Amino acid sequence: MPKKTTLISRYALCLLCILSLLQTVLTSCAGKELSPAPAIPSVPAPAPPQSQDETGESTDLACSYFYFLWGSHAESNNKYSEAQEAYEKALICDPDADYILKKLPVLLIKMGKQQSAAQWLREAIKKNPNDIDSQLLLARLDINSGDINEAILIYEKILKLAPDNSTVRLRLGYLYSQQGRYKEGEKTIKLLLVKDPNSYFALLYLARLAIQSADYDTAATLYEKILALNWSPELVYEMAEFYGMREQYKRVEQLYASVLKKDPGNEQAALGRVHALLLIDQEQKALDELTNIRALSSNPTNIDLISSRILIRMQNFDKANVLLEKILAREESSAARYMLAVIRYEQNKPEAALAHLRRISHDDKEFENSIALQTKILSELKRAPEAITLLKKLIESTSRRQPLYYSLLAGIYVNQNQLASGHEILKKGIERYPENVQLFFEYGLLLEQEGKQNEAISTMEKVIALQSDHVEALNYLGYTWADNNVHLEKALEYIKKAISLKPDNGYILDSLGWVYFRMGDLEKAKIELEHAIALEPDDPYIQEHMGDVYQTSGQKKKALNAYRRAKELFKEQNLKEKIQQKIDEIK
Repeated sequence: MPKKTTLISRYALCLLCILSLLQTVLTSCAGKELSPAPAIPSVPAPAPPQSQDETGESTDLACSYFYFLWGSHAESNNKYSEAQEAYEKALICDPDADYILKKLPVLLIKMGKQQSAAQWLREAIKKNPNDIDSQLLLARLDINSGDINEAILIYEKILKLAPDNSTVRLRLGYLYSQQGRYKEGEKTIKLLLVKDPNSYFALLYLARLAIQSADYDTAATLYEKILALNWSPELVYEMAEFYGMREQYKRVEQLYASVLKKDPGNEQAALGRVHALLLIDQEQKALDELTNIRALSSNPTNIDLISSRILIRMQNFDKANVLLEKILAREESSAARYMLAVIRYEQNKPEAALAHLRRISHDDKEFENSIALQTKILSELKRAPEAITLLKKLIESTSRRQPLYYSLLAGIYVNQNQLASGHEILKKGIERYPENVQLFFEYGLLLEQEGKQNEAISTMEKVIALQSDHVEALNYLGYTWADNNVHLEKALEYIKKAISLKPDNGYILDSLGWVYFRMGDLEKAKIELEHAIALEPDDPYIQEHMGDVYQTSGQKKKALNAYRRAKELFKEQNLKEKIQQKIDEIK
């Protein structure tokens, strides 16, 4: 019989086997419980390869296909171990069966055998280096296992095979950014814009990359372009977060307003707009917005609480009090009690305030704030020992202690000029909470107050190590180095980073001007210090720095005016005398 006829007969036999199997299954389903599935017959070890005949056949295709169908049937019934065994036997029959080499790793992933799946995929890719699907799946497994470098190598190989694969290019750019390789990530994604300058995902990735590399102006430009091309609430929320980080709250308010224009009942956008309005001192507009959404809100008590906070901020204690008392008449609310305590404190009724604060349980969200306010009130009432006892009791409690209580207790000691006790408490807090940024920062400030500047600098560097964008620590280090005329390039780097995070902060601009002054760039120093004075006209140190710049640049009249203003603003006599000496030198 010709070879072709034999092959057809073997396929027919295979199909008969499958039909027989299905008939057995159907029969058992009709009348009784299913009997256990028959074991997969063993496949004898393949005979040594035969020399190919004129048809080129050297594998048992019928055998392979039979076990492939068996495995598919088992997999569809969630019998994954049986399916795995069948697929592996199919590969014994036909080691080069590409459809099985692709299907088996997917099955192994379903079984939670990621490492085995990865090994099979590597074998499949060795046999077919142009198999992009297998490479994509392997890259995903490498990412899930944390092997980013291997995933990057795979994506780079895929792009050599398919340079127009935009999905892979985006993924590769993202992985570069994950490793801090921002320039490579930017270059990779920018290639997408050559063919499509308005590619939404490419522009979005570039905006996020710009943020990661602290190029905030570029990020803003890209975000605005994306918004103009493809407006969506999700994009608006991301942009609002970005501009909020940049303290550009007017733009944040506009973004949330754009959502409300399309969806007036969107509570998330309404509350976001309220927050932005408060940050730009538009309290009445914020109250109006809250009034609009209260009737539609699923939680009107929450809206009343927010309104109360705004009314307190506006010093409208009577209206806030009415709202809060109504809340407490309906339900117990620690937030309402805390705000009533704030009102009583502002009304100079400290005992009434303490009475509300003491009714807030340690399980309530406002408990830490209540302790902070109790500490403040007791300190002002000259009852520091009572506050110390309260805080020590909390610190000694393993279930209640928090980093804040160490800060508060240290603050009481420092206010009483017991620097050593404050020092000891902060050290204990840091020992217990070695990753707490605020404790380290306050410890650094205390070291500076104690005259231990080198230790303070070292501590502030730990703050930066824990939180690289800690604005106050960046400003402290930059200014201190500039004041000591050391590490000026590093000081400039830190201050510029702080400015990028808080661009309209007069004190940071003063530090920037002071760095430029120390570097000898008087023109830049003058520009930054004049900007700082415009923002903080009543700060004597900025006025003194401005006088130093004018004096060094030969503008004696302007220097005198700045020094006189500084002397007027300083309260300490020794500082007034220091400025007078500078005035006398000019005269």
